[in-house]
Amino acid sequence: MFAPRTVFLDLETTGLSPLSDGITEIAAIVCETGRAVHEWTTLVRPPQPIPAEISRLTGITNAMVRDAPRFEEVAGELAALLEDALLVAHNARFDYAFLKHAFEGAGIPFTAPTLCTARLARALEPDLPGYGLDALAEHYALAKTDRHRALGDSRLALALAQALVDRHPTEDVEDAVKRVLRRPSLPKHLPVDALLALPRAPGVYLFYGENAHPLYIGKARDLRERVGAHFSGDWGSERGARLSEELRRIEVIETAGELSALLLEARLVRERLPAHNVRLRRRDDAVVLRLDDGEQRLVVEPAAALSAATLAGAHGPFSSRRALRAALSALASEEGLCLKALGLEKRRRGEAAHTPCFAYQVRRCRGACCGVESPAEHWGRLADALAPHRLPDWPHAGPVEIVESHAASGRSSRVRVDHWCVDGAAFDHEALRIVRPYVEGRKRGVGLIPLPA
Repeated sequence: MFAPRTVFLDLETTGLSPLSDGITEIAAIVCETGRAVHEWTTLVRPPQPIPAEISRLTGITNAMVRDAPRFEEVAGELAALLEDALLVAHNARFDYAFLKHAFEGAGIPFTAPTLCTARLARALEPDLPGYGLDALAEHYALAKTDRHRALGDSRLALALAQALVDRHPTEDVEDAVKRVLRRPSLPKHLPVDALLALPRAPGVYLFYGENAHPLYIGKARDLRERVGAHFSGDWGSERGARLSEELRRIEVIETAGELSALLLEARLVRERLPAHNVRLRRRDDAVVLRLDDGEQRLVVEPAAALSAATLAGAHGPFSSRRALRAALSALASEEGLCLKALGLEKRRRGEAAHTPCFAYQVRRCRGACCGVESPAEHWGRLADALAPHRLPDWPHAGPVEIVESHAASGRSSRVRVDHWCVDGAAFDHEALRIVRPYVEGRKRGVGLIPLPA
């Protein structure tokens, strides 16, 4: 069935995340030339207790797995069962992701061609109301025994696969298997043609759940390819699994190119704050650092207050004052700078002015705190250490316009940049990151037009 050697597999686990949850039970049914020839099952002792709600669902208790083998103790035997086999499971991405992570923890490389019976059923009968194992068992009148136990669910997946083979012409089944094996594993709530409806063009995509607030916003050079890539890999994180489970609808906005997509993505993320976009969210407490050479003191300013006229001499930006302190502490450790001289370590009450700091006593400070190193020398070393963090100088005599176009769609865009500020807006460090390679000529495929100052 489907391959000369096929293994129907099911796992029970302590939760949804392959990274933080563990396997509690494994079952495998080995089929050769379409016939079941061997059943194998074992309880597994997970690295954490089984939550009560999971025990109620599966019937597997902590007492049952207390003396069970760890996964690494059965990994070799399981790997031998799966060798040279097509792995078949219902909602196979879930089981495959747990297996891959568990095998990695056991030091065994693992990969296997994987077929999902839910996706196969959807490919053969796209109009059914549901593709969960219970719904399909009812549709095909399959007996359910030991539901939510690994061997019972493996047997049910095998019975489902047999029903699909028996009720559909052989060529239809073979064609559906080929399509399922080579296309991305779409989340179960999306229509089967969801990817085919997406354009092969640059732009921004928005993932939605059950309401109007986006779950995730991303950019792409090729929208169909990039969105499909979200569903082609393993569920390597709890966030990825949760996003796939919550996803109900995809919206796309085509752009003239990658630059337009990057800028639009950054703006939409700041405006709409999708739950799964963390990195691109603007922090209102971002700061920059200036060096007051006259007073030899550090000046901290809000990054949001920067403009084209005030960028020169600023270092950063840093996401917060705490992040700035952490960066300065790291520089001090690397360069032998003094935390007291930097204002990061307060003198104790009654302490003499030139008392050495603790770092000096362990040879991590060159003595600016106790007069061994002069303030001017320490200040110069600090300036050198901060140089890589300095905002880049504007490389043009005046503003520039970046012209972008997409031949297939006929779309074009023009972005005006002046001293890293985009289209007259206030300075934004994310916009700087995006436009800098274009402004400096390191990105090709766009036009760069100097404008009068």
